[in-house]
Amino acid sequence: MKKGKVAEFVTDFLVKEGVKCVYGIPGGQPLTILDAIYDRDDIDFVATRHENGAAHAADAVGRLTGVPGVCLATTGPGATNLITGVGGAFQDSSPVIVITANNNRKDMLHDDAQNADHKALFDSLVKWSVLISHPEHVESLLNEAFNIALSGNPGPVHVDFTRDVLSEVITWEENKSPHRSANRILGDEEGLQELKERLILSERPVFWVGNGAKISGAGEEILKLAEQLAIPVITTFNGITAVDMSHEQVFGPLSRSGSMLAADIIAEADTLIAIGNSLNGPSTGRWTMKIPNEIYQIDIDPTMLGRHYPGTKGVWGDVKVCITYLLDQLVEVSASNHQKEWLEICQEKRTFWKEKYITPYLDNPTSPIYPQTVVQALSEVAKSNAIFSVDAGNPGIWTHIMPLKKGQFYMKPVGFGNMAFALPAAIAAKLEQPNREVVCLVGDGGLGMSLGELETAVRTNANIIVVCMNDRAYGNIKQEQIRDFGPTKRHIGVDFVDWDFATVAKAVNGDGERVTNVEDFKAAYKRAQDANKLYLIDVQIDPDTSVWTKPF
Repeated sequence: MKKGKVAEFVTDFLVKEGVKCVYGIPGGQPLTILDAIYDRDDIDFVATRHENGAAHAADAVGRLTGVPGVCLATTGPGATNLITGVGGAFQDSSPVIVITANNNRKDMLHDDAQNADHKALFDSLVKWSVLISHPEHVESLLNEAFNIALSGNPGPVHVDFTRDVLSEVITWEENKSPHRSANRILGDEEGLQELKERLILSERPVFWVGNGAKISGAGEEILKLAEQLAIPVITTFNGITAVDMSHEQVFGPLSRSGSMLAADIIAEADTLIAIGNSLNGPSTGRWTMKIPNEIYQIDIDPTMLGRHYPGTKGVWGDVKVCITYLLDQLVEVSASNHQKEWLEICQEKRTFWKEKYITPYLDNPTSPIYPQTVVQALSEVAKSNAIFSVDAGNPGIWTHIMPLKKGQFYMKPVGFGNMAFALPAAIAAKLEQPNREVVCLVGDGGLGMSLGELETAVRTNANIIVVCMNDRAYGNIKQEQIRDFGPTKRHIGVDFVDWDFATVAKAVNGDGERVTNVEDFKAAYKRAQDANKLYLIDVQIDPDTSVWTKPF
Protein backbone atom coordinates (compact mmCIF):
# COMPACT_ATOMS: atom_id res chain seq x y z
CA MET A 1 0.00 0.00 0.00
CA LYS A 2 1.07 3.57 -0.66
CA LYS A 3 0.23 6.59 1.44
CA GLY A 4 0.07 10.13 0.13
CA LYS A 5 -2.06 13.07 -0.85
CA VAL A 6 -5.09 12.66 -3.08
CA ALA A 7 -3.22 14.68 -5.73
CA GLU A 8 -0.42 12.09 -5.67
CA PHE A 9 -2.96 9.31 -6.13
CA VAL A 10 -4.54 11.15 -9.06
CA THR A 11 -1.15 11.51 -10.73
CA ASP A 12 -0.34 7.84 -10.11
CA PHE A 13 -3.72 6.86 -11.54
CA LEU A 14 -3.16 8.89 -14.72
CA VAL A 15 0.21 7.25 -15.32
CA LYS A 16 -1.33 3.77 -14.99
CA GLU A 17 -3.90 4.79 -17.59
CA GLY A 18 -1.15 5.59 -20.06
CA VAL A 19 -1.30 9.38 -19.78
CA LYS A 20 2.01 10.99 -20.79
CA CYS A 21 1.14 14.67 -20.54
CA VAL A 22 -1.34 16.86 -18.72
CA TYR A 23 -2.11 20.08 -20.61
CA GLY A 24 -3.25 23.21 -18.85
CA ILE A 25 -2.43 26.48 -17.14
CA PRO A 26 -1.27 26.67 -13.51
CA GLY A 27 -3.62 28.16 -10.97
CA GLY A 28 -3.93 28.26 -7.22
CA GLN A 29 -6.57 25.57 -6.77
CA PRO A 30 -4.80 22.74 -8.72
CA LEU A 31 -1.30 23.46 -7.38
CA THR A 32 -1.24 20.22 -5.36
CA ILE A 33 -1.63 18.19 -8.57
CA LEU A 34 1.13 20.15 -10.27
CA ASP A 35 3.39 19.57 -7.27
CA ALA A 36 2.70 15.82 -7.50
CA ILE A 37 3.62 15.82 -11.21
CA TYR A 38 6.85 17.68 -10.39
CA ASP A 39 8.23 14.65 -8.55
CA ARG A 40 7.70 12.19 -11.43
CA ASP A 41 9.63 11.50 -14.62
CA ASP A 42 6.87 9.40 -16.24
CA ILE A 43 4.34 12.20 -16.73
CA ASP A 44 4.75 15.85 -17.74
CA PHE A 45 2.75 19.01 -17.31
CA VAL A 46 2.65 21.11 -20.49
CA ALA A 47 1.63 24.69 -19.89
CA THR A 48 -0.26 26.12 -22.85
CA ARG A 49 -0.83 29.83 -23.40
CA HIS A 50 -4.60 29.51 -23.02
CA GLU A 51 -6.80 26.84 -21.48
CA ASN A 52 -8.60 26.43 -24.81
CA GLY A 53 -5.29 25.26 -26.25
CA ALA A 54 -5.00 22.73 -23.42
CA ALA A 55 -8.42 21.29 -24.23
CA HIS A 56 -7.58 21.07 -27.94
CA ALA A 57 -4.29 19.35 -27.10
CA ALA A 58 -6.07 16.79 -24.92
CA ASP A 59 -8.64 16.25 -27.68
CA ALA A 60 -5.82 15.53 -30.14
CA VAL A 61 -4.32 12.90 -27.83
CA GLY A 62 -7.68 11.13 -27.60
CA ARG A 63 -8.18 11.18 -31.38
CA LEU A 64 -4.66 10.03 -32.18
CA THR A 65 -4.04 7.35 -29.56
CA GLY A 66 -7.38 6.28 -28.10
CA VAL A 67 -5.91 6.98 -24.64
CA PRO A 68 -7.84 9.82 -23.01
CA GLY A 69 -6.07 13.13 -23.24
CA VAL A 70 -6.03 15.14 -20.01
CA CYS A 71 -6.44 18.88 -19.56
CA LEU A 72 -6.33 20.81 -16.29
CA ALA A 73 -7.57 24.23 -15.20
CA THR A 74 -8.28 26.23 -12.12
CA THR A 75 -11.69 27.38 -11.00
CA GLY A 76 -13.86 30.01 -12.69
CA PRO A 77 -12.20 31.57 -15.75
CA GLY A 78 -9.78 28.66 -16.04
CA ALA A 79 -12.68 26.24 -16.31
CA THR A 80 -14.73 28.40 -18.67
CA ASN A 81 -11.76 28.79 -21.01
CA LEU A 82 -11.67 25.00 -21.47
CA ILE A 83 -15.25 24.70 -22.65
CA THR A 84 -14.88 25.34 -26.39
CA GLY A 85 -12.18 22.71 -26.82
CA VAL A 86 -14.12 20.24 -24.68
CA GLY A 87 -17.16 20.80 -26.89
CA GLY A 88 -15.08 19.85 -29.92
CA ALA A 89 -14.03 16.59 -28.27
CA PHE A 90 -17.64 15.86 -27.33
CA GLN A 91 -19.05 16.42 -30.81
CA ASP A 92 -16.31 14.32 -32.44
CA SER A 93 -16.25 11.45 -29.92
CA SER A 94 -12.75 11.98 -28.56
CA PRO A 95 -11.95 10.57 -25.09
CA VAL A 96 -10.75 13.33 -22.77
CA ILE A 97 -10.52 13.69 -19.00
CA VAL A 98 -11.20 17.30 -18.04
CA ILE A 99 -9.85 18.08 -14.57
CA THR A 100 -10.81 21.27 -12.80
CA ALA A 101 -9.93 22.30 -9.26
CA ASN A 102 -12.59 24.25 -7.41
CA ASN A 103 -12.49 26.22 -4.19
CA ASN A 104 -12.48 24.61 -0.75
CA ARG A 105 -15.68 22.80 0.22
CA LYS A 106 -16.70 25.38 2.78
CA ASP A 107 -16.21 28.24 0.29
CA MET A 108 -17.83 26.79 -2.84
CA LEU A 109 -20.79 28.80 -4.20
CA HIS A 110 -20.26 31.27 -1.37
CA ASP A 111 -18.79 34.36 -3.07
CA ASP A 112 -15.19 33.16 -2.96
CA ALA A 113 -12.76 34.34 -5.65
CA GLN A 114 -13.41 32.95 -9.16
CA ASN A 115 -16.55 31.25 -7.92
CA ALA A 116 -18.32 29.06 -10.50
CA ASP A 117 -20.54 25.99 -10.66
CA HIS A 118 -18.31 23.85 -12.86
CA LYS A 119 -20.74 20.97 -13.17
CA ALA A 120 -23.43 23.27 -14.54
CA LEU A 121 -20.92 24.75 -16.99
CA PHE A 122 -19.79 21.44 -18.45
CA ASP A 123 -22.92 19.27 -18.25
CA SER A 124 -24.14 19.79 -21.83
CA LEU A 125 -20.74 19.15 -23.46
CA VAL A 126 -19.45 16.06 -21.66
CA LYS A 127 -20.65 12.49 -21.22
CA TRP A 128 -20.53 12.88 -17.43
CA SER A 129 -19.56 15.52 -14.90
CA VAL A 130 -18.81 14.80 -11.25
CA LEU A 131 -17.65 16.76 -8.21
CA ILE A 132 -15.23 14.92 -5.91
CA SER A 133 -15.31 16.43 -2.45
CA HIS A 134 -14.50 13.40 -0.29
CA PRO A 135 -11.20 11.46 -0.37
CA GLU A 136 -12.86 8.04 -0.09
CA HIS A 137 -14.65 8.62 -3.39
CA VAL A 138 -11.59 9.47 -5.46
CA GLU A 139 -10.56 6.02 -6.70
CA SER A 140 -14.02 4.77 -7.62
CA LEU A 141 -15.04 8.00 -9.34
CA LEU A 142 -11.82 8.24 -11.35
CA ASN A 143 -12.33 4.64 -12.45
CA GLU A 144 -15.86 5.50 -13.48
CA ALA A 145 -14.68 8.60 -15.32
CA PHE A 146 -12.24 6.65 -17.48
CA ASN A 147 -14.77 3.87 -18.09
CA ILE A 148 -17.37 6.38 -19.30
CA ALA A 149 -14.85 8.28 -21.44
CA LEU A 150 -13.79 5.08 -23.22
CA SER A 151 -16.95 2.99 -23.36
CA GLY A 152 -19.50 2.96 -26.15
CA ASN A 153 -19.20 6.16 -28.12
CA PRO A 154 -16.09 7.75 -26.52
CA GLY A 155 -16.04 11.32 -25.33
CA PRO A 156 -14.95 13.78 -22.64
CA VAL A 157 -15.70 13.41 -18.94
CA HIS A 158 -15.36 16.24 -16.43
CA VAL A 159 -13.92 15.67 -12.94
CA ASP A 160 -14.07 18.61 -10.52
CA PHE A 161 -12.04 18.42 -7.30
CA THR A 162 -12.44 20.68 -4.33
CA ARG A 163 -9.11 22.26 -3.47
CA ASP A 164 -8.98 20.86 0.04
CA VAL A 165 -9.70 17.25 -0.96
CA LEU A 166 -6.59 17.24 -3.16
CA SER A 167 -4.43 17.78 -0.07
CA GLU A 168 -6.02 15.10 2.12
CA VAL A 169 -4.01 11.96 2.79
CA ILE A 170 -5.21 8.52 1.66
CA THR A 171 -3.75 5.06 1.13
CA TRP A 172 -4.04 3.03 -2.09
CA GLU A 173 -2.79 -0.17 -3.64
CA GLU A 174 0.28 0.93 -5.58
CA ASN A 175 0.46 -1.97 -8.06
CA LYS A 176 -3.25 -2.20 -8.76
CA SER A 177 -4.09 -1.92 -12.47
CA PRO A 178 -7.29 -0.17 -13.58
CA HIS A 179 -9.99 -2.42 -15.00
CA ARG A 180 -11.48 -1.44 -18.33
CA SER A 181 -14.47 -3.21 -19.82
CA ALA A 182 -14.16 -4.54 -23.38
CA ASN A 183 -15.67 -2.35 -26.07
CA ARG A 184 -15.66 -5.02 -28.81
CA ILE A 185 -19.37 -5.74 -28.95
CA LEU A 186 -21.17 -7.93 -31.47
CA GLY A 187 -24.64 -6.96 -30.42
CA ASP A 188 -26.89 -7.73 -33.37
CA GLU A 189 -26.25 -10.93 -35.33
CA GLU A 190 -29.80 -10.86 -36.71
CA GLY A 191 -29.23 -7.41 -38.17
CA LEU A 192 -25.89 -8.52 -39.61
CA GLN A 193 -27.53 -11.49 -41.28
CA GLU A 194 -30.04 -9.17 -42.93
CA LEU A 195 -27.21 -6.86 -44.02
CA LYS A 196 -25.31 -9.85 -45.42
CA GLU A 197 -28.26 -10.78 -47.64
CA ARG A 198 -28.63 -7.20 -48.80
CA LEU A 199 -24.92 -7.00 -49.71
CA ILE A 200 -25.37 -10.06 -51.91
CA LEU A 201 -28.47 -8.71 -53.65
CA SER A 202 -27.59 -5.04 -53.96
CA GLU A 203 -26.50 -3.88 -57.41
CA ARG A 204 -25.07 -0.48 -56.48
CA PRO A 205 -23.99 -0.57 -52.81
CA VAL A 206 -21.73 2.04 -51.22
CA PHE A 207 -19.89 2.12 -47.90
CA TRP A 208 -19.98 5.51 -46.13
CA VAL A 209 -17.31 5.24 -43.44
CA GLY A 210 -17.26 7.49 -40.38
CA ASN A 211 -15.30 8.19 -37.23
CA GLY A 212 -16.56 5.03 -35.55
CA ALA A 213 -14.53 2.98 -38.01
CA LYS A 214 -11.42 5.01 -37.19
CA ILE A 215 -11.96 4.59 -33.45
CA SER A 216 -12.50 0.85 -33.90
CA GLY A 217 -9.45 0.44 -36.15
CA ALA A 218 -11.51 -1.34 -38.80
CA GLY A 219 -9.95 0.14 -41.94
CA GLU A 220 -8.30 -3.00 -43.27
CA GLU A 221 -11.41 -5.12 -42.71
CA ILE A 222 -13.63 -2.58 -44.45
CA LEU A 223 -11.39 -2.45 -47.51
CA LYS A 224 -11.12 -6.23 -47.63
CA LEU A 225 -14.91 -6.53 -47.74
CA ALA A 226 -15.12 -3.71 -50.28
CA GLU A 227 -12.60 -5.47 -52.53
CA GLN A 228 -14.46 -8.77 -52.27
CA LEU A 229 -17.81 -7.26 -53.29
CA ALA A 230 -16.56 -4.41 -55.56
CA ILE A 231 -18.07 -1.76 -53.28
CA PRO A 232 -17.00 1.92 -53.56
CA VAL A 233 -16.01 3.57 -50.28
CA ILE A 234 -16.71 7.16 -49.23
CA THR A 235 -15.72 8.66 -45.86
CA THR A 236 -17.07 11.41 -43.68
CA PHE A 237 -14.75 14.25 -42.70
CA ASN A 238 -14.08 12.56 -39.36
CA GLY A 239 -13.64 9.30 -41.23
CA ILE A 240 -10.70 10.58 -43.29
CA THR A 241 -7.82 8.08 -42.81
CA ALA A 242 -10.15 5.56 -41.17
CA VAL A 243 -9.32 3.65 -44.36
CA ASP A 244 -6.38 3.98 -46.74
CA MET A 245 -7.44 7.08 -48.69
CA SER A 246 -5.15 6.15 -51.60
CA HIS A 247 -6.91 2.83 -52.20
CA GLU A 248 -8.42 2.59 -55.69
CA GLN A 249 -11.88 1.91 -54.24
CA VAL A 250 -11.88 4.94 -51.94
CA PHE A 251 -13.50 7.97 -53.58
CA GLY A 252 -12.81 10.62 -50.96
CA PRO A 253 -14.80 12.30 -48.20
CA LEU A 254 -18.31 13.70 -48.31
CA SER A 255 -19.91 16.37 -46.17
CA ARG A 256 -22.11 19.37 -46.88
CA SER A 257 -19.16 20.80 -48.81
CA GLY A 258 -17.89 17.49 -50.13
CA SER A 259 -16.84 16.68 -53.67
CA MET A 260 -19.36 16.28 -56.45
CA LEU A 261 -17.76 12.90 -57.13
CA ALA A 262 -18.60 11.53 -53.68
CA ALA A 263 -22.07 13.12 -53.73
CA ASP A 264 -22.87 11.56 -57.12
CA ILE A 265 -21.78 8.09 -56.04
CA ILE A 266 -23.96 8.14 -52.94
CA ALA A 267 -26.90 9.67 -54.81
CA GLU A 268 -26.79 6.92 -57.47
CA ALA A 269 -26.32 4.00 -55.08
CA ASP A 270 -29.22 1.68 -54.31
CA THR A 271 -27.97 0.75 -50.83
CA LEU A 272 -26.07 2.88 -48.33
CA ILE A 273 -24.12 1.13 -45.59
CA ALA A 274 -23.17 3.76 -42.98
CA ILE A 275 -20.25 2.28 -41.04
CA GLY A 276 -19.51 4.08 -37.79
CA ASN A 277 -21.25 7.07 -39.34
CA SER A 278 -23.94 8.86 -37.32
CA LEU A 279 -25.41 10.51 -40.46
CA ASN A 280 -25.36 13.84 -38.65
CA GLY A 281 -25.84 17.35 -40.00
CA PRO A 282 -22.25 18.12 -41.07
CA SER A 283 -22.00 14.85 -43.02
CA THR A 284 -25.35 15.08 -44.80
CA GLY A 285 -25.61 18.79 -45.54
CA ARG A 286 -28.07 19.13 -42.66
CA TRP A 287 -30.01 16.13 -43.99
CA THR A 288 -30.60 17.67 -47.44
CA MET A 289 -28.20 15.44 -49.36
CA LYS A 290 -29.63 12.90 -51.76
CA ILE A 291 -29.01 9.41 -50.38
CA PRO A 292 -30.58 5.99 -51.08
CA ASN A 293 -33.81 4.97 -49.41
CA GLU A 294 -32.23 1.67 -48.39
CA ILE A 295 -29.94 2.47 -45.46
CA TYR A 296 -28.07 0.14 -43.11
CA GLN A 297 -26.16 1.64 -40.20
CA ILE A 298 -23.52 -0.03 -38.00
CA ASP A 299 -22.75 1.85 -34.78
CA ILE A 300 -21.48 1.16 -31.26
CA ASP A 301 -24.04 3.64 -29.90
CA PRO A 302 -27.57 2.23 -30.25
CA THR A 303 -29.09 5.70 -29.83
CA MET A 304 -27.54 6.72 -33.17
CA LEU A 305 -29.28 3.96 -35.13
CA GLY A 306 -32.02 5.52 -37.24
CA ARG A 307 -31.86 8.75 -35.27
CA HIS A 308 -31.87 10.98 -38.35
CA TYR A 309 -33.34 8.62 -40.96
CA PRO A 310 -36.16 6.66 -39.30
CA GLY A 311 -36.31 3.98 -42.02
CA THR A 312 -32.72 2.96 -41.34
CA LYS A 313 -32.00 -0.68 -40.53
CA GLY A 314 -29.70 -0.48 -37.54
CA VAL A 315 -26.94 -2.89 -36.54
CA TRP A 316 -25.64 -2.34 -33.02
CA GLY A 317 -22.03 -3.27 -32.39
CA ASP A 318 -18.36 -2.43 -32.68
CA VAL A 319 -17.48 -1.73 -36.31
CA LYS A 320 -14.42 -3.97 -36.49
CA VAL A 321 -16.21 -6.91 -34.88
CA CYS A 322 -19.24 -6.47 -37.15
CA ILE A 323 -17.23 -6.21 -40.38
CA THR A 324 -15.11 -9.22 -39.36
CA TYR A 325 -18.34 -11.15 -38.80
CA LEU A 326 -19.55 -10.22 -42.29
CA LEU A 327 -16.24 -11.28 -43.81
CA ASP A 328 -16.60 -14.69 -42.18
CA GLN A 329 -20.20 -15.00 -43.35
CA LEU A 330 -19.40 -13.94 -46.93
CA VAL A 331 -16.13 -15.83 -47.36
CA GLU A 332 -17.42 -17.77 -50.40
CA VAL A 333 -19.32 -14.86 -51.98
CA SER A 334 -17.82 -12.73 -54.75
CA ALA A 335 -19.00 -9.57 -56.46
CA SER A 336 -21.84 -9.86 -58.95
CA ASN A 337 -21.53 -8.52 -62.50
CA HIS A 338 -23.81 -5.62 -61.52
CA GLN A 339 -21.51 -4.73 -58.62
CA LYS A 340 -18.40 -4.89 -60.81
CA GLU A 341 -20.06 -2.66 -63.41
CA TRP A 342 -21.09 -0.21 -60.67
CA LEU A 343 -17.51 0.07 -59.41
CA GLU A 344 -16.28 0.65 -62.98
CA ILE A 345 -18.84 3.44 -63.40
CA CYS A 346 -17.58 5.07 -60.21
CA GLN A 347 -13.99 4.86 -61.40
CA GLU A 348 -14.95 6.47 -64.71
CA LYS A 349 -16.65 9.26 -62.77
CA ARG A 350 -13.45 9.80 -60.81
CA THR A 351 -11.34 10.04 -63.96
CA PHE A 352 -13.67 12.72 -65.36
CA TRP A 353 -13.84 14.56 -62.01
CA LYS A 354 -10.05 14.65 -61.61
CA GLU A 355 -9.53 15.96 -65.14
CA LYS A 356 -12.06 18.75 -64.61
CA TYR A 357 -11.52 19.78 -60.99
CA ILE A 358 -8.04 18.62 -59.93
CA THR A 359 -5.65 18.49 -62.88
CA PRO A 360 -5.94 22.22 -63.75
CA TYR A 361 -4.60 23.10 -60.29
CA LEU A 362 -1.64 20.72 -60.15
CA ASP A 363 1.55 22.78 -59.91
CA ASN A 364 -0.40 25.82 -61.09
CA PRO A 365 2.08 28.74 -61.04
CA THR A 366 -0.52 31.39 -60.19
CA SER A 367 0.51 33.93 -57.54
CA PRO A 368 -1.15 34.13 -55.05
CA ILE A 369 -1.63 30.38 -54.98
CA TYR A 370 -4.96 28.67 -55.55
CA PRO A 371 -5.92 26.77 -52.38
CA GLN A 372 -6.48 23.65 -54.51
CA THR A 373 -2.85 23.86 -55.58
CA VAL A 374 -1.64 24.22 -51.99
CA VAL A 375 -3.31 21.05 -50.72
CA GLN A 376 -2.22 19.03 -53.76
CA ALA A 377 1.37 20.19 -53.28
CA LEU A 378 1.22 19.49 -49.55
CA SER A 379 0.18 15.93 -50.24
CA GLU A 380 3.11 15.55 -52.61
CA VAL A 381 5.80 16.77 -50.19
CA ALA A 382 4.55 15.47 -46.82
CA LYS A 383 6.02 12.27 -45.46
CA SER A 384 4.08 9.02 -45.64
CA ASN A 385 3.80 8.92 -41.83
CA ALA A 386 2.55 12.50 -41.49
CA ILE A 387 -0.12 13.55 -39.02
CA PHE A 388 -2.29 16.36 -40.38
CA SER A 389 -3.86 18.57 -37.72
CA VAL A 390 -6.35 20.72 -39.62
CA ASP A 391 -8.33 23.71 -38.45
CA ALA A 392 -12.00 24.49 -38.96
CA GLY A 393 -13.01 26.74 -41.83
CA ASN A 394 -11.68 26.86 -45.37
CA PRO A 395 -8.37 25.03 -44.79
CA GLY A 396 -10.33 22.00 -43.64
CA ILE A 397 -12.77 22.21 -46.53
CA TRP A 398 -9.97 22.32 -49.11
CA THR A 399 -8.47 19.15 -47.64
CA HIS A 400 -11.44 17.29 -49.16
CA ILE A 401 -9.33 17.06 -52.30
CA MET A 402 -5.94 16.41 -50.70
CA PRO A 403 -4.69 12.94 -51.64
CA LEU A 404 -3.65 11.21 -48.44
CA LYS A 405 -1.28 8.27 -48.28
CA LYS A 406 -1.52 5.02 -46.39
CA GLY A 407 -0.02 5.50 -42.93
CA GLN A 408 -0.99 9.15 -42.63
CA PHE A 409 -3.43 10.40 -39.99
CA TYR A 410 -5.95 13.22 -40.26
CA MET A 411 -7.84 15.09 -37.54
CA LYS A 412 -10.06 18.13 -37.70
CA PRO A 413 -12.85 19.60 -35.50
CA VAL A 414 -15.96 18.72 -37.48
CA GLY A 415 -19.08 18.58 -35.32
CA PHE A 416 -18.39 21.70 -33.24
CA GLY A 417 -16.37 23.56 -35.87
CA ASN A 418 -14.15 25.05 -33.18
CA MET A 419 -11.42 27.24 -34.62
CA ALA A 420 -7.93 27.43 -33.05
CA PHE A 421 -7.77 23.61 -32.80
CA ALA A 422 -5.00 22.84 -35.27
CA LEU A 423 -1.94 24.41 -33.63
CA PRO A 424 -2.27 23.08 -30.04
CA ALA A 425 -3.50 19.75 -31.42
CA ALA A 426 -0.40 19.49 -33.60
CA ILE A 427 1.84 20.20 -30.60
CA ALA A 428 0.21 17.40 -28.61
CA ALA A 429 0.48 15.01 -31.57
CA LYS A 430 4.20 15.69 -31.87
CA LEU A 431 4.79 15.22 -28.16
CA GLU A 432 2.86 11.93 -28.27
CA GLN A 433 4.53 10.59 -31.42
CA PRO A 434 7.79 12.52 -31.88
CA ASN A 435 9.09 10.31 -34.70
CA ARG A 436 6.26 11.29 -37.04
CA GLU A 437 6.05 14.42 -39.16
CA VAL A 438 3.28 16.66 -37.84
CA VAL A 439 1.67 19.29 -40.04
CA CYS A 440 -0.60 22.04 -38.72
CA LEU A 441 -2.78 23.26 -41.59
CA VAL A 442 -4.54 26.43 -40.48
CA GLY A 443 -6.02 29.64 -41.83
CA ASP A 444 -4.86 33.06 -40.73
CA GLY A 445 -8.12 33.46 -38.77
CA GLY A 446 -7.61 30.29 -36.72
CA LEU A 447 -3.89 30.99 -36.31
CA GLY A 448 -4.66 34.44 -34.96
CA MET A 449 -6.84 32.84 -32.27
CA SER A 450 -4.06 30.47 -31.16
CA LEU A 451 -0.90 32.42 -31.97
CA GLY A 452 0.50 32.19 -28.45
CA GLU A 453 0.86 28.44 -28.83
CA LEU A 454 3.77 29.01 -31.23
CA GLU A 455 5.78 29.71 -28.07
CA THR A 456 4.43 26.48 -26.55
CA ALA A 457 5.72 24.55 -29.57
CA VAL A 458 9.20 26.06 -29.23
CA ARG A 459 9.35 25.62 -25.45
CA THR A 460 8.36 21.95 -25.65
CA ASN A 461 10.55 21.18 -28.67
CA ALA A 462 7.48 20.18 -30.64
CA ASN A 463 9.10 20.61 -34.05
CA ILE A 464 5.96 20.89 -36.13
CA ILE A 465 5.44 22.37 -39.58
CA VAL A 466 2.76 25.07 -39.65
CA VAL A 467 1.21 25.76 -43.06
CA CYS A 468 -0.91 28.90 -42.85
CA MET A 469 -3.33 29.39 -45.76
CA ASN A 470 -3.44 33.18 -45.58
CA ASP A 471 -6.19 35.16 -47.32
CA ARG A 472 -6.10 38.01 -44.75
CA ALA A 473 -9.67 37.33 -43.68
CA TYR A 474 -12.11 35.01 -42.00
CA GLY A 475 -12.31 33.60 -45.50
CA ASN A 476 -15.13 31.12 -45.11
CA ILE A 477 -17.55 33.63 -43.60
CA LYS A 478 -16.46 36.38 -45.99
CA GLN A 479 -17.19 34.14 -48.97
CA GLU A 480 -20.56 33.16 -47.50
CA GLN A 481 -21.47 36.84 -47.02
CA ILE A 482 -20.59 37.54 -50.65
CA ARG A 483 -22.70 34.59 -51.77
CA ASP A 484 -25.73 35.53 -49.68
CA PHE A 485 -25.72 39.32 -49.83
CA GLY A 486 -24.74 40.13 -53.36
CA PRO A 487 -21.87 40.09 -55.86
CA THR A 488 -20.78 43.61 -54.84
CA LYS A 489 -18.57 42.07 -52.15
CA ARG A 490 -20.88 43.20 -49.38
CA HIS A 491 -19.25 41.92 -46.17
CA ILE A 492 -18.42 43.07 -42.67
CA GLY A 493 -16.12 42.10 -39.80
CA VAL A 494 -14.01 39.65 -41.80
CA ASP A 495 -10.97 41.48 -43.19
CA PHE A 496 -7.53 41.79 -41.54
CA VAL A 497 -4.43 43.86 -42.10
CA ASP A 498 -1.41 42.04 -43.48
CA TRP A 499 0.25 40.11 -40.66
CA ASP A 500 3.69 38.57 -41.13
CA PHE A 501 3.24 35.27 -39.32
CA ALA A 502 6.72 34.02 -40.29
CA THR A 503 8.28 36.91 -38.38
CA VAL A 504 6.15 36.03 -35.35
CA ALA A 505 7.46 32.46 -35.50
CA LYS A 506 11.04 33.78 -35.60
CA ALA A 507 10.31 36.06 -32.65
CA VAL A 508 9.72 33.01 -30.43
CA ASN A 509 12.90 31.27 -31.72
CA GLY A 510 11.17 29.24 -34.40
CA ASP A 511 11.62 29.88 -38.10
CA GLY A 512 9.49 30.56 -41.13
CA GLU A 513 8.97 32.29 -44.44
CA ARG A 514 6.27 33.68 -46.71
CA VAL A 515 5.61 32.12 -50.13
CA THR A 516 3.45 33.23 -53.05
CA ASN A 517 3.79 30.39 -55.59
CA VAL A 518 3.76 26.62 -55.56
CA GLU A 519 7.44 26.01 -56.37
CA ASP A 520 8.49 28.28 -53.53
CA PHE A 521 6.05 26.44 -51.26
CA LYS A 522 7.60 23.07 -52.04
CA ALA A 523 11.10 24.42 -51.46
CA ALA A 524 10.03 26.02 -48.19
CA TYR A 525 8.46 22.76 -47.03
CA LYS A 526 11.74 20.94 -47.64
CA ARG A 527 13.53 23.56 -45.53
CA ALA A 528 10.88 23.06 -42.83
CA GLN A 529 11.50 19.30 -42.84
CA ASP A 530 15.24 19.90 -42.37
CA ALA A 531 14.91 22.65 -39.76
CA ASN A 532 14.40 20.49 -36.64
CA LYS A 533 12.42 23.32 -35.06
CA LEU A 534 9.03 24.98 -35.35
CA TYR A 535 8.75 26.21 -38.94
CA LEU A 536 5.88 28.33 -40.22
CA ILE A 537 5.12 28.70 -43.93
CA ASP A 538 2.85 31.67 -44.59
CA VAL A 539 1.18 30.79 -47.90
CA GLN A 540 -0.50 33.69 -49.68
CA ILE A 541 -3.61 32.11 -51.24
CA ASP A 542 -6.12 33.46 -53.72
CA PRO A 543 -8.95 34.97 -51.61
CA ASP A 544 -11.45 34.89 -54.47
CA THR A 545 -11.54 31.10 -54.93
CA SER A 546 -14.64 30.36 -52.89
CA VAL A 547 -15.67 27.11 -51.24
CA TRP A 548 -19.29 28.23 -51.59
CA THR A 549 -19.33 28.01 -55.39
CA LYS A 550 -18.97 24.19 -55.55
CA PRO A 551 -15.35 24.36 -56.77
CA PHE A 552 -14.91 20.59 -56.63
